Amino acid sequence: MHVILGGLDRSEGVFFLLLLDTFGQSALLTAWPGAIVCTLQLVMGPVANAFCSRYSVRTGVLLGGCLMSLALLLNCFATNIYFLFFSHALLGGVGRGLVYAPGLIIVGMYFDKRVGLASGLGTSGVGIGTFLLVPLVQVMAQGYGFIGTFLLIGGFSANTLVAGMLFRPLSLHHKFTRAHKRKSQDDGHKSATTKTIRNKDFDAVCELTEGKNLKARTCQCMTSSFSICFPIETSSKSSNDKKKLFHFYLLKEPPFLLFCISIWLFAMAFRTAFTFMPALIKSKGIPEPEAAMALSVAGIVDTVGRVLAGFLLDTSLLRPFRPYLYNLVIFALAGIAFLLPSLSGIVPYCAACGVYGLLSGAYISQKSVILKDILDPGHMANSFGILIVFQGLGNLLGPPFAGAMKDNLGGYDEAFYLGGGLLLMSGLLMSISNVMLAVGRRQGKHKQKH
Repeated sequence: MHVILGGLDRSEGVFFLLLLDTFGQSALLTAWPGAIVCTLQLVMGPVANAFCSRYSVRTGVLLGGCLMSLALLLNCFATNIYFLFFSHALLGGVGRGLVYAPGLIIVGMYFDKRVGLASGLGTSGVGIGTFLLVPLVQVMAQGYGFIGTFLLIGGFSANTLVAGMLFRPLSLHHKFTRAHKRKSQDDGHKSATTKTIRNKDFDAVCELTEGKNLKARTCQCMTSSFSICFPIETSSKSSNDKKKLFHFYLLKEPPFLLFCISIWLFAMAFRTAFTFMPALIKSKGIPEPEAAMALSVAGIVDTVGRVLAGFLLDTSLLRPFRPYLYNLVIFALAGIAFLLPSLSGIVPYCAACGVYGLLSGAYISQKSVILKDILDPGHMANSFGILIVFQGLGNLLGPPFAGAMKDNLGGYDEAFYLGGGLLLMSGLLMSISNVMLAVGRRQGKHKQKH
């Protein structure tokens, strides 16, 4: 799932150039559909979380995958840039949002120990998708044009449905293990006139006797198949807990609020970088295929950053310093953003994009782990939904703002200077959050002593 979503997400820079050539509109207007789709993918977090709680992770991914593929196919019928605000942005954003959140939720459902490493491994597909899909979209754009590119990529994204069928809700996993255990006990005790069908995902037993009506059996089979594709998660939570879908009261905690604003500023810079990176490299006289290659390098190193960060930050030596190391990553990214406009040649750009991908992969994959250092672990799911809303708002504002700067100033360099400044502000806010956390912990220890 992360391979497909991550590849589409990082291909928005190539899509931007394709839309710019197809419709000939300003950089500001052309950047909006890509900004909105990436924003909705994240802002849908609390809604998708509530949907998965009411139904299941599998249901969310299957529904979202259908909407996402449909949106990309509808892009083929666009006669102007404004049609893409409905198809690519609105419909695609809702679809991606329903797919994205379950992929993060299910890791938290299945893992208690080594959750940092599990998150890093799980989201490493983003880097693989960037490495594979960005150059593929570039080749499609050159060989098949606007319509052919979205037709092919729409079909490819339907593989999300395959991923969705492999998302087994935890309650169904427990039922399957119980059914498997019972099946082994019941072998040898089957009736000669009764056939027992056990479903791998359900603790459901259908008894079909020899004289049953064919129509009744067909109806029963269809009902069972629908329940497999769209299961409903059962939970031990009380009805009062289920009614609380949104938990914005958590923003009253100053360290968490500062972390959310820090993520918002980071997202503005990050989305701007990956939207305008191909355009920046192209503006330096480097051909488009090589510009796409720099993003592929960033993608594959992104995978390494996610897994490595998950492994290192889970060690007992570094775990106490996670928030501070996380903070240093933001300042390092700011330095690279300031450096990018001054480079020339594809090799320096590949090297810089590689370091940027390594650090940004580490940063993004561990944000849910850092939440455990800021808030009580019991607030993990609810706080994460709020956090990615802020991240989505950053995705919304970053590219159009940078596009407006390009339209007025004539180049893409200023967009990366803007990104560097936003990252510096993000790092400073995170520093304040860390100081407040440290002071709060010392005061808590002092109260315990007295």
